[in-house]
Amino acid sequence: MRLRPGLSVLWRGAGETQVGVDPRCSVLLRDLTPAEQRVLEALVRAPTEADLLRLGRSAGVAPERVRELIARLEAAQVLDPRARPAWPLAEPRPEEAYWSRLRPDGDGGAVLEARARASVGVVGLDRLGLTLAMGLADAGIGTVLLEDGAAVQESDVGPYHPRAVGGRRAEQAVGHLRSVHPHVRTSAPPGARPDVVVVVATAVADPVRLATLRRAAITHLPVVVGDVEVTVGPLVVPGQGPCTRCVDLHRTDADPAWPAVATQLLTAAPAPTEATLATLGAALAAQQVLAAVDGRAVAVAGATLTVDALGPLPALRGWSAHPGCTCATDGAAAGRQGGRTVADGATARRPAPTVASAGS
Repeated sequence: MRLRPGLSVLWRGAGETQVGVDPRCSVLLRDLTPAEQRVLEALVRAPTEADLLRLGRSAGVAPERVRELIARLEAAQVLDPRARPAWPLAEPRPEEAYWSRLRPDGDGGAVLEARARASVGVVGLDRLGLTLAMGLADAGIGTVLLEDGAAVQESDVGPYHPRAVGGRRAEQAVGHLRSVHPHVRTSAPPGARPDVVVVVATAVADPVRLATLRRAAITHLPVVVGDVEVTVGPLVVPGQGPCTRCVDLHRTDADPAWPAVATQLLTAAPAPTEATLATLGAALAAQQVLAAVDGRAVAVAGATLTVDALGPLPALRGWSAHPGCTCATDGAAAGRQGGRTVADGATARRPAPTVASAGS
């Protein structure tokens, strides 16, 4: 048997041994004898139950007591429930080890297997967009589709190399991603659909592009860099909950001049993104995309997260479907035409509107 990856056996004092630290994956055992504490300390060597029983006998701990301690560890879910050979002790990837500590079945590998089958598009590859794309590849997403026809700017340097300035963003981003993650795919078979498309924009997202994704029943996540903040969401699962047009209609209700303002912002030259803001926004967006792919709860389902460089804590705001929006019927129509929305990590395969990918 072995502990879940990354957990430690910690001596707290006479009669007290702790396995793990975080309350979600730890247990504290009290009223132990010194011999029982030595038996528990042997867990770091991934012994079999027979090994622990032999160690217990040699230390004077009865087999029934050893089995009782093992049962308490199993009940606390600090032991790896999967049958794996104790030798050699192959170190799992950090992502697998992390989810192995949190999943009841201990199978962090299943999370990475699902991510390896997933396809995520990133449209808009400025400093934030490329940081996001790299984060998704780091986390195990198997296919990352990249689209941006603009040139790399001096303000993009950071995730981009200075030599990339002037080159096409999509091509430079593919080259950089492949150099770090050579096994990540940056193109998809004809007709294959991405599980999620992230649209990164400055000031305001292109409503035409978002409407096209919505009508095609493609799950998408807008990430908009404002003057001093980044807004992530809502995650739009067509036919379910509010879409980005709902948000625009709510904003228009509050400010009738918003459509005129948004139109001007859409055509204005994009401003560069501050480094901390780009990192925070990319991390928030990556976490929400991964939650959707993994089938976990998504904070931006019907909501937005907004963060600025002044503090690390994002503000969550909920949105409702607007009565003047047709998103619910658009999603239903796309479904009747053979599309399937992507929710809870499911994968849709109907031909999609273009999410261009550079390279093959």
